[in-house]
Amino acid sequence: MKKSSAVLCITLAVIALTVAASASVVLNEMELNPPEGGAEWVEIYNDGNDSADISGWTATITDGSWVGKFPAVPAGTILEPKGFYVFPGQSSWNHENGGFATLYDADGIKVDKSGTRVDSLGNDFTYGRHPDGRNTNADADWGLGYSTKGRSNVR
Repeated sequence: MKKSSAVLCITLAVIALTVAASASVVLNEMELNPPEGGAEWVEIYNDGNDSADISGWTATITDGSWVGKFPAVPAGTILEPKGFYVFPGQSSWNHENGGFATLYDADGIKVDKSGTRVDSLGNDFTYGRHPDGRNTNADADWGLGYSTKGRSNVR
């Protein structure tokens, strides 16, 4: 009986650590209308102090009825604290130059969602959180700036 209690406690501790780590992973930057020949992408950021296993996580960009689905994160992918991961889109995606991004964990549970943004310029400017990982659920968390794909957002 004692052995099974210890195993249960360890299992619950591992689950709690995994949930705590994944709770710090947020959408951080998105390219909604790349320059000609480019592809849309979404960047996530681990604002926590613990590594997070993001294996199987997915993201989408939604613009009206159009939905662009990014491929799932490969198995064994660990996002280090203050680290970035970029979901690559497809250059063939065609929609109205805007939308919102949604991030899902491996179980399909929504982790984060951006507000709707419009980018009609078709240049290297993207919407990003300033500073990285800022998540107060306010529109002001996001700003338009020069692309910093896979790196810290700077104004």
